[in-house]
Amino acid sequence: MLSLFKILNRIDYSNPSEVEDAVKEIFYNLSSKNRAVATQRNYKIILTNQMNRALKNNKIPFDVMPDFPKLRGKSLRRLSYLPKEGKLIRERFRKETKIKENNFYDEVADLLSICEAGGFRPGLELLRVRRNNVGWINDPTTKTPVMKIALLQTKKDRHTMTVADWYRDDVYPRVMNRHPNTNELDYLFFPKIENRDKLFDRIRKNFERISDDLDLFVKDGQNRPIYVYRHSFISDRRRKGVDANIVALHSNTSVQMINQHYQDMSDDHLLEIHNKVFPSRTKNPNYKVITKKS
Repeated sequence: MLSLFKILNRIDYSNPSEVEDAVKEIFYNLSSKNRAVATQRNYKIILTNQMNRALKNNKIPFDVMPDFPKLRGKSLRRLSYLPKEGKLIRERFRKETKIKENNFYDEVADLLSICEAGGFRPGLELLRVRRNNVGWINDPTTKTPVMKIALLQTKKDRHTMTVADWYRDDVYPRVMNRHPNTNELDYLFFPKIENRDKLFDRIRKNFERISDDLDLFVKDGQNRPIYVYRHSFISDRRRKGVDANIVALHSNTSVQMINQHYQDMSDDHLLEIHNKVFPSRTKNPNYKVITKKS
């Protein structure tokens, strides 16, 4: 990421060819470092959004958008963290709070909890949430309010997500009480830290260290960085029979993305799919395996 900033900082934005060359250099560097296609697409989204904003607001002498490379190839499917694995990671963070006498680790555990309670992306989207972005929906059926959070900057513009009741009751009060001298415009998590990029980098590195210490970081030969933590919410909702369209609407993603990247393809889930494809296996008590003759 540092080399990206160096490249962007030296550009003469009034020279279109120089901007084009810089974009080519950035993606050449990403490819040479064997960055995954999904990672390169994230860079492309960030750069496109930034340049579109600059073009719209005329904040830099910028005339036209550069041509971004077409990124081909399939993104890696990374297995989600199971609920019990997520619990182990959060417990280790809380343990480090006591060992190091630093509430940073306890607050990271609460941040991870909201990802599991609502499917939030554990990155800058969530870290930019302010206290006045939290709201409540009156539910006449249960007589208890539903917690909602407005995300003002996401990959798909503004989006509002709801949060499981257990987070509202068990975790949210702790988050609010940890920093009593705050106002509604302060950040929900780590309200006194201004540099959110640096904060996320610290969270990410500690997550990977703790996950690795617990022998959870690598699964089926693939690393599971912090953004995979969100997959556990989506996979868990699908395992519990929630329709993919509903999960996609809630989580600000698409059914295609769920099927390609988030869907749990463990043996247990494959067996569940198999029995739905061949319902006679479970619905017919007299079912017998019949070998088809060639």
